[in-house]
Amino acid sequence: MNSYTDNLRKIKSLLIVTSLQKKIDIKAFKNLEKLKINLGWDPKSNLMIDEDIWEYVVKIRKYDPKLVFCHPDVIIEQPTSSLYYRGLTGLSIKAAKEYIGSVENIEKGSMRAKVAQDKALKMARVYNTFICSIIKGSLDWTLENGKRTIIATLGITLDGVMRNKVGSIAEERIRNMVFDWLSSKDMIISPTKKEIEVLQDLPVTSYLIENIIMRFSSEPDISFSKKDSDGKERLLAIIEIKGGIDPAGALERYGAATKSFQHALSINQKCKNIFLSAVYTSELKKRIQKDRLVENFYDIIEILEEPKKREEFFKELFHYTLRIIK
Repeated sequence: MNSYTDNLRKIKSLLIVTSLQKKIDIKAFKNLEKLKINLGWDPKSNLMIDEDIWEYVVKIRKYDPKLVFCHPDVIIEQPTSSLYYRGLTGLSIKAAKEYIGSVENIEKGSMRAKVAQDKALKMARVYNTFICSIIKGSLDWTLENGKRTIIATLGITLDGVMRNKVGSIAEERIRNMVFDWLSSKDMIISPTKKEIEVLQDLPVTSYLIENIIMRFSSEPDISFSKKDSDGKERLLAIIEIKGGIDPAGALERYGAATKSFQHALSINQKCKNIFLSAVYTSELKKRIQKDRLVENFYDIIEILEEPKKREEFFKELFHYTLRIIK
């Protein structure tokens, strides 16, 4: 086991445990129970509630209907209840977005996230459609079953959060590694060492020797340009960093990186594209060779943890590609 992968798994475990300890699902349920509001459910068809399912939930199981079915007035009064109802349906944030638009700010309780009547109705209809379908397809659905579905849905959401966090961790570690190496070789002209000491974060733009400009951004993750004698910048190289450790997503992550590579080549056909990934499947390697968008590709874990591989990467980047070291 390598420390990079090990650390990511520890972070993921911590994220899941601490999130579940917050008992968001229990709080959402209790808030709904406490909510005192007169709700008109008829006509139920307008809210996409199946009459037979209503009969089962309210008459047979004797559940409070607002704990199973979503009403637009509840969403308006208590926007964070979207998390509860979405959880009952098993819909991820991404899936919910396809039906009703963004719900993240609503569920986080953002002060700006007020829900308009038409969106609240749309949310209720979507949630009720799925809830009714789930209950109809279940042999013996209970509210306890629904609560377990909420926990599972929270897990799916956390997995999405973790995927984003993994990317940020990899980018941060590679950027720090590159910046520290350049700084140790006195290749950074600005910011100065004194300025670097007081910086809380890495500078977005750094001016290196030989008129090279290094930038950290979202797309691409790292870029290098050179200011020519006429004052114009020429894009020399870009680096895309994909730190995910799930082999199943390797091709998808590379596909996202190719957008930056294609854009870089449209700016300068001689730009060198460098791809860093924590996972290389045989299919991914074939794709990289077929596309011919990438000049060089490296294993993030090897670069971070093997000094020899790290020096190979630096030599390729700063000697052969950027030509600022001999």
